[in-house]
Amino acid sequence: MSAVDQNKALSTLLKRLADAHPRPEVVEPVVSLIDPAEPLVEEFVRSFMMWECTSAKAAAAMKRISQGVVDFNELRVCLPDELAAILGERFPRVQERCQRLRAALNAIYLREHAVTLQRLAEAPKREAADYLATLDGVPGYVASRVTLVSLGGHTAPVDERLLGRLIASRVVEEGATVRSAATLLERRIRAGELAEAHRVLQLWSDHDDPVDVAGAASRTRASSKRSNGKVKGPVQKARPPRAAGRAGERGEK
Repeated sequence: MSAVDQNKALSTLLKRLADAHPRPEVVEPVVSLIDPAEPLVEEFVRSFMMWECTSAKAAAAMKRISQGVVDFNELRVCLPDELAAILGERFPRVQERCQRLRAALNAIYLREHAVTLQRLAEAPKREAADYLATLDGVPGYVASRVTLVSLGGHTAPVDERLLGRLIASRVVEEGATVRSAATLLERRIRAGELAEAHRVLQLWSDHDDPVDVAGAASRTRASSKRSNGKVKGPVQKARPPRAAGRAGERGEK
């Protein structure tokens, strides 16, 4: 697949998703549930809940956490099993998520002597992004989302859920990693437009959106027909999520 074809596929996808999910005229402010004095840590925890999950489940998880702990320091000292009990055993990747979050919050505490990220608000964006990406246990999606949403950096949050859809839609090639897909999005989406792109891509990842599923299937069939005049087999589906912690992907430990 050529770079021109990938660019066209990405542009078509973002246009289709923007048409299907127009930006609301009034954006509701994000309400702090745990500690309004630490908005960056709150967004950090929220991003952890959204990683390899849906926005709706993440929002419900944040409410349960706010009811189960007093502050972020209490969340830091929760054992993984205790936090898993708060989230519920059916929460996606619950044990891994809880272990990663505990490791990350303790890494913040070791650096700052408190559970705070406030100094990142004044730090250069690249320095802040590197700080988040090098915390123990932090997936690349989490570091990128906090950098993008809270710090205004040019970073693309990609997890395995989104990666599978990008592959099925021929935006990235089969065999791409979350890191390589994120790099492609960062290079091909202009500065200032990545936050809106993340919004619609997240909505697409959240739901079985028929808007692009049909488009992806149509493109796959057309590609097969061009190759030998007939379809060779069933339309390729998005591959299932891989295990986290693969070497070489930023923040995946």
